[in-house]
Amino acid sequence: DVWRGVLAWAKYAAGVTQPTTHWAEEERARVCQHLSGVINHVRLLLIDSQVFAEEVEPTGAVPMELSLERYRYAALPNKFRERSEDKRLQPRVSLKLFPGSQILIQEKTSYQRLLNQWYGSSKQVWRLVYRASSHGYSAEAFHRQCDGVAPTYVIVTGARGEVCGGFSDMPWGKTNTKGHYIPSDRAFLFTLTNNQDLPPTKYNIIKKPFAICYHPDCGPIFGAGADLLIASNCNTNMDSYSNLPHSYDGENASSSVLMGDYNFSVLDYEIFTPVGK
Repeated sequence: DVWRGVLAWAKYAAGVTQPTTHWAEEERARVCQHLSGVINHVRLLLIDSQVFAEEVEPTGAVPMELSLERYRYAALPNKFRERSEDKRLQPRVSLKLFPGSQILIQEKTSYQRLLNQWYGSSKQVWRLVYRASSHGYSAEAFHRQCDGVAPTYVIVTGARGEVCGGFSDMPWGKTNTKGHYIPSDRAFLFTLTNNQDLPPTKYNIIKKPFAICYHPDCGPIFGAGADLLIASNCNTNMDSYSNLPHSYDGENASSSVLMGDYNFSVLDYEIFTPVGK
């Protein structure tokens, strides 16, 4: 899980969107350059042998001596276990940057670091404000828990495993502006996992007056259009939608990149705000 998160980060940083098997040599070199500073911190000896052979080694980022040691460990695990004090053989302590999340768990845990990177504070811990499956999927439940709270991360997941969302430094709340839009120059949307085999990607605000929108009958709304709208009772209807790119844009932006289709239902979504805010 850590490896997949690290690789996703390196691909994003290198501007590479293709799967490993389709990399050109120049793309491979760019990814390896980003991985070179962190590869020794990945606990390669604990990675499943099939995953190592199919997903890790083909990147070309693992030095030969580490690859050989990995295969020796697979062949003689008992001998290596005698060196139990070796940190490379000890499982990592799970991340708790977004404690309480039921979306950023298991293989998605590593995305917590990426969200903090995008936020601009690597060690920030976040507090769960709202979870639709716990507090209720209605717009009323969302506004009761979240109005006036800022900054916030909205993290959305679909039935097919999609994970996307948005960040706003401005709170949802009643406003006198036309269309009830709230401006921001820091808001952004993002995809973490999608059905288009794209790496985690951030979509920055390009029409700043329309960053987020307050509507009492809807959940969170990002952008005019809207680029992302979560409907009331979004788990039982297909009224949620994404019209990206409109007020937000970025590489490979489309109306289907966030949740697979223009209209969609939501399995669950969570709202976090920084601890101490």
